[in-house]
Amino acid sequence: MSSPLISRADLEAAFRALADRLARRGVVGTVFVFGGAAMMMAFDARAATRDVDAVFQPHGAILDEVWAVADQLGLPRYWLNEQGSSYLSSNFQEAATPVWQHPSLRIMAISGKQLLAMKALASRRYADLDDIRFLTAHLGITELDAVEAVVAEVFPGETLSDRARLVIEDVLAQPPQ
Repeated sequence: MSSPLISRADLEAAFRALADRLARRGVVGTVFVFGGAAMMMAFDARAATRDVDAVFQPHGAILDEVWAVADQLGLPRYWLNEQGSSYLSSNFQEAATPVWQHPSLRIMAISGKQLLAMKALASRRYADLDDIRFLTAHLGITELDAVEAVVAEVFPGETLSDRARLVIEDVLAQPPQ
């Protein structure tokens, strides 16, 4: 069974509920989103996401309230999670942009370059193709060498696998939609 999709309106309602709960505790939090939620919120590149890949501070207070919001709004407990955080670069906070604000909660999306580098390294044939296509067009990238340069800039010492190169070459060979 797949997870329910979360629309932008539903996600913003969840962030409002989270912010209200944090405000009652006197906590001000920051959430850095990446993956599908960043594609939706920063670039309007998709209508919904299954969850929010994120890193957040302060960790304990936000995690407690994320679970309470899930129960309150009928969302899965993992609606906001840190499962993909090990794939972030060490400088993911650089060039992050605010995508939603409240006095008790700031939502930041990692940059398009950061997202492209992550998606290019993963190059999951079905999950990442549309995002890679969108991000290369958004960044004005038309050549594999330029994608490799972004990966090297964001993740020094990392290179694309042969499989990732083939996937990205296929994406770049197709005209933008």
